[in-house]
Amino acid sequence: MSRRVLASIVVLASLALAACGSSGGGSGVTKAATGGAVTVVASDIKFDVGKITASAGPLTVTLENHGAIEHTFKIDGTSLLLKTNAGASATGTVTLNKGTYDFECTIPGHKAQGMKGTVVVS
Repeated sequence: MSRRVLASIVVLASLALAACGSSGGGSGVTKAATGGAVTVVASDIKFDVGKITASAGPLTVTLENHGAIEHTFKIDGTSLLLKTNAGASATGTVTLNKGTYDFECTIPGHKAQGMKGTVVVS
């Protein structure tokens, strides 16, 4: 095998591994709501959590934006939508029944890059 072909294979393999990386940040991290509250940190382009566990009832979410661009936090099927500019935070409360809810950043392209997760309510 020529050096050029081998170099091309190495480059392509590196790109493939980078594409499979965890750009979503906290996709494997679980946070438990404490006292009906949880803080989610957004940065470019990731959340620090992929799964939030909570008890049924009111859930207060604080979104802290440690990134350089705007981010949002939306729990699907609810009215909760938090928006933050870089360096800012926002807080909101939603009442959740038992079940699983998806959350995401609604800025175009951010969900596709991994800014999403679930809220599991028991």
